[in-house]
Amino acid sequence: MTQNPRSMQSSSASEAAPAAGDKKINSVEAVKVAVRILDELALGQRAMGVTELADALGETKPRVHRHLSTLREMGLIEQDLATERYRLGWRVFQLGEAAGTQFDLRSRAEPYLLQVRDELKETCVLAVPINGRPMVIATMDNIYARICISVKPGNRPLPHCSALGRLTLAFSPPALQEELLASHLEPETPQSMTDPDTIRQRLRLIRAQFYEVCDNEVMLGVNTVAVPIFRNGDVLAGALSIVGSIQNIPNPPRKRQIEVLQSCAAELSAQLSSDAYERWQLGRRAHALLNELE
Repeated sequence: MTQNPRSMQSSSASEAAPAAGDKKINSVEAVKVAVRILDELALGQRAMGVTELADALGETKPRVHRHLSTLREMGLIEQDLATERYRLGWRVFQLGEAAGTQFDLRSRAEPYLLQVRDELKETCVLAVPINGRPMVIATMDNIYARICISVKPGNRPLPHCSALGRLTLAFSPPALQEELLASHLEPETPQSMTDPDTIRQRLRLIRAQFYEVCDNEVMLGVNTVAVPIFRNGDVLAGALSIVGSIQNIPNPPRKRQIEVLQSCAAELSAQLSSDAYERWQLGRRAHALLNELE
């Protein structure tokens, strides 16, 4: 979509002059609010109104409305004329497809999803981090079980009470960790982890062992084991996991389940210019040697 320079200047001017009662913000803060609006619409997976968005973001309605108008002009969101609610626009899909082409973790991971599924005979899931929360982008369903436990692409597991969520949180910046832990941590089951201090301790353990497990926290009778995938050193690129019945994926997980997942994740990480697994293995060996000397 080609934008008229004058209309773009007009839009910028309206942003620079806040409505009464709104605090003045700079362009960087304006971008942050716009991104938060897009993220909220993505998480909601439905059309949302101005009031609902303002309440969710903790912003004023006039400010949110100005951003919605600009995002609509740019084709990033659409408005249902009948309900006046907003949803993500076609341009977001185009940008996502372009990003997927440039950084196609899904296509790189596909043979590993198949390998994990066939070797461990469990559903295998690939997720990527978005603002400290995982989003499932690919699954390989278990074809060996009579009853298959599956996870749909687009699913956003909670950051505090899921294996994919806590693993993503563990390798996120500390400020983002604290921001997410400061919010209300809603349980999904009676066994969901919701205490912030307990979760902080768990995040340290995840960084030390390079995997996370979560049984009965998302759904009773179901367990998940997740391992990290890195790029460019220590940057979290995604997470590889298996999900299935607690009869087949116990807590703690079987040694082979962790080894197969970490082996595949290490190969994927190496393809993405990360030696995180090599350095982690060296650290483990050094630690073991020190323990022997003691």
